[in-house]
Amino acid sequence: MAKAFEGVRIVDFTQVLCGPMATAQLALLGADVIKIEQPEIGDQMRLLSARDIWAETRCGPGFMGVNYGKRSIAINLKAPEAEEIVRRMVRGANAIAENFKPGVLERLGFGYEWAREIEPNIVYCSISGFGQQGPMRGAGAYDGAIQAISGMMAATGTPETGPLRVGFPVADMTTGFNAAFALASALYRQKATGEGQYIDLSMTDSILSLMNYSVSRYTVAGDEPQLLGNNSPTFQGTSSVFPTKDGFLNVSVFTDKMALRLCDALGHPEWKEERRWNTGAGRTEDFDEVQRILTEELSQKTTAEWMPIMEREGVPVAPVNSLHDAVYSEQVQHRNFLIDLPAPTGIDGTISLPGTSFIASEDSPGTDRSPPRVGEHTDEILAEFDFSDMEIAVLHDTGVV
Repeated sequence: MAKAFEGVRIVDFTQVLCGPMATAQLALLGADVIKIEQPEIGDQMRLLSARDIWAETRCGPGFMGVNYGKRSIAINLKAPEAEEIVRRMVRGANAIAENFKPGVLERLGFGYEWAREIEPNIVYCSISGFGQQGPMRGAGAYDGAIQAISGMMAATGTPETGPLRVGFPVADMTTGFNAAFALASALYRQKATGEGQYIDLSMTDSILSLMNYSVSRYTVAGDEPQLLGNNSPTFQGTSSVFPTKDGFLNVSVFTDKMALRLCDALGHPEWKEERRWNTGAGRTEDFDEVQRILTEELSQKTTAEWMPIMEREGVPVAPVNSLHDAVYSEQVQHRNFLIDLPAPTGIDGTISLPGTSFIASEDSPGTDRSPPRVGEHTDEILAEFDFSDMEIAVLHDTGVV
């Protein structure tokens, strides 16, 4: 059975995280993603946070996690000869993805109008920090900056710490998923109508979309997010993270029924008669005292001891897992979230990389193609687009590829 995007060709100019994340999702669904990189240097993500063999081979773990399933061609885009190489790849392609600063790819000669002259029905997706238009169109966009300017940081942290950034590149990852959805939507329309289109996708817009709940509360009711730390925006003392004897437990109790069950789980059914437990208003008014009591009670047992007690009473709780415990949990392992692949060419062994977030009854996302080395498929791709052996040799000799 063919995967959803089998036969779809995507010419991929993206680098670092958000763009490669988008095209990796389509590669997992069968698309032929041709990644264009700078000769020798490659995608700048290759060396970020890389060490040992992964730095030596320019295959950093962060790079590999968003570039499996792709082929890499190394081209000096500033060389005049580059235009013909990219032209041949674009002819017959379904989509182009890029995340340069607005205007950069146009100045290099590979903008949307150029692509549309070659392939009138092309889908062309431009990803940037703030969009292709507006007063901030050319501003640099880094994950932390987007978290700050979008209002995300102002809703994360405590009064003592001040605003905090999320502990992983949430702006890049969210934008990547949004871009994958935008590309998939445009490719579906392309198949239905035969028409292409231009997509202008912004990291800031992506984060604001992710914050839909907070934005809606503010625009409709004027409720601005506060620095609540681990506490719930319901302002009830029973919804937070509490220390146990050996770790932490997230408690999400915000209805009267849940609170009564919590009293039973804690071994104090008599508390169910008290306003601070049996009403939302009471749990809010006595916030500090409720939290003090829960902190004292929950610290008497380990997380593992509390879990079956809470589950038996129907109290919504969750352990605060380390990344190791989360990734290698029985539930996540059961769903085969990790993709096991041979290490990149020239490296012995296998690697495990994060897959995508769904399983399909037919042809679930997956790949057996390892993340590419810089320019690993250059000659293969050039030959595929009718460059002769002699032409390929000249392109190498002149430093074009």
